[in-house]
Parts: sequence; C-alpha cells; structure tokens
Amino acid sequence: MSDVIKSGLVSVVVASYNHAEYLDQRMDSLINQTYKDIEILVIDDCSTDGSVEVLRKYETHPKVKLIIRKKNGGWVAVSNQGVAISSGEFIVFANCDDSCDSQMIERLVRSMNRNATAGIAFCKSVIIDESDRVLGDDYAIREKSFRERCVVDTFISRDEMYRFLLHSCVIPNLSAALIRRFCFDSVGAFSSNYRACSDWDLFFKIANDFDFSYVAQPLNRFRQHSTTIRSATKGQITYDEFFKLLLSQIRRDKLSESERFHFRLHVMYLWAIELIRPSLAGWTNFIHHVQLVRQLDPVSLLVLPLAIIKRLVELPWKTVTHIAIKKRKPELQPKSI
Repeated sequence: MSDVIKSGLVSVVVASYNHAEYLDQRMDSLINQTYKDIEILVIDDCSTDGSVEVLRKYETHPKVKLIIRKKNGGWVAVSNQGVAISSGEFIVFANCDDSCDSQMIERLVRSMNRNATAGIAFCKSVIIDESDRVLGDDYAIREKSFRERCVVDTFISRDEMYRFLLHSCVIPNLSAALIRRFCFDSVGAFSSNYRACSDWDLFFKIANDFDFSYVAQPLNRFRQHSTTIRSATKGQITYDEFFKLLLSQIRRDKLSESERFHFRLHVMYLWAIELIRPSLAGWTNFIHHVQLVRQLDPVSLLVLPLAIIKRLVELPWKTVTHIAIKKRKPELQPKSI
C-alpha cells in the first residue's frame, strides 16, 4: 500500500474490462462528484473492445490516473492492485459498468464521519438495465428486518450486519460502498478464492471488527446485464462459492442454536429453489453439492428435506403471484432515468 495516506482523500478504483459502451457515463459521474478531494485510479485489465481508447480521453484530467495492465488478472487482482497504489483515507470500488449520483461520495463520507466505528458506509442502489431503464432498487428485495431497520439513514452494528449478511449480500453492488482504508490493514485484501462472492466475503470480514453506516437515498446506479461477474458465473461455481462462504459462517460462535437452524434452513431453501426449477438443471450438480455441504456443514443436509417441502408448499402461491404480475406487465414497464 501507499506509504503516504492523505486524510479525507477518497481513492476511487475503477477496474475496467470490456465495457467500453458504459465508460463515458461511469467516468463522467465520478469526475462530476460534489466531493472534490478524490483521486480516480482507472486500471484496464487488457480490454479488447476499445475501452482503452475511451479512457484515453480522461487521461489528462488532473484527478485521473490511467494504468494499462499487460496481463489480464481478473477483477479481484485488479481491485487489490487499486488498493495497493491508492493514497486515500477512504476507498470506493466503482465498477466500470455502473454510474452514480453526483453527491454519492459526499454523502457517504459525511455518513462515515458521523459514525467513527463504521468501516463501511453504503447507500441504496437503483437497479438499471443496459439502456438505463430503471428496474427497481436493491432495498425492495431485501428481507423484512433489513427494510424495517433501514427505512432512513441509520447506523448498523457489526453483529446486526453479520446477521443481515448471512441472509443475503445486503451490499449487492460494491460501487455503492465507501470503505475505510485501514479495514484492509485489519482484514486483508479481496480473496482470490472467490470469483463472484469476493466482495461478500470481504463484508463478513469487516463485520468482525467494524460497524456499518447506511444512507437510504438511492445514489448508486447498479447495472444488470448478461456479462456482469455474477450473471456470467452460473451453476456449480455459483453454489460452490455460496456454500463455502455461508456454511463456514454459520459454524461461528456468534450464533445461538436457534439462529443456526434458521440460517441453515435459509441456505438450504435457496438451494431448493434451484433444485425445483422447471428445467431441473439444479440436479446436474446435486451429488457434487451434497458432498461439498457434507464436508462444510453436514448438519445442513438434515435440513434440506424441510427446505424442499417449504419450497413445494409455497410454489403454487408464488406461481399465481408471478402470473398476476405478468398480466400487469404493461403498467410496470421501467422508466428511463
């Protein structure tokens, strides 16, 4: 890491790879931030689609530093490189296909400064598609306890956040998070053991030592398309990472036995959803995942039949609801930002 850390400076790390069509929007949204004490570290990971040519337009901006890698390393390696060369007290990982409100960094810094024990400040994200049409937001799909807790700007203790993270990755888009630099000194870098869940793993580690601060305003724009890391990571790899991350957390001392049962049931229920899809594609890797779960947390396998029953019982109601929503689709067309 950089030897000179500048108080108040926000280092924005942009890992660029083959999303040339979104780069102007990404870069403009960062350059136009109302919080002026920033450095924008753009690292291109051997893009082949003209991304470098787009980024060259911004190379002369005084806040921008452009680094062109000679060898593709993947998102985790590039993000860790960004941390190593950064000089800020805070770090934002701005995904190259996302964008944000001009006040996002200012609001996140203000939230962090109000909560001295917070390691991360994060905000609500608007979910958009390839054409910038709004599909919803990440708050609406969270569990009830998180929605009730985060109606307004709020402080989230590390123990609360740990439990929220066991239910789902409540910071589904890293672009929405401001992280204190010394969190990386405490918990280490992004793990190369994960392809799609490395950020989720980092949040768990930070929740061991630090609290969190939430900004309820939707200041980040989280883009959904077929080539995001999570969209491109399917099947066996997705559930391998999912089980390794969550089942290793369930065994920790922070949870009561009733909480362990609850979270085991939740993890197995999510697996049951995959197993009971009409395509039955989830059964392709069934034996592999049974063996993996047995290795990680064999008690969870005892809960799997209950999770499958739960899914089968609720399926008719969810099917009716889905059909009703589909009939109303013309009324629910997303609006452009």
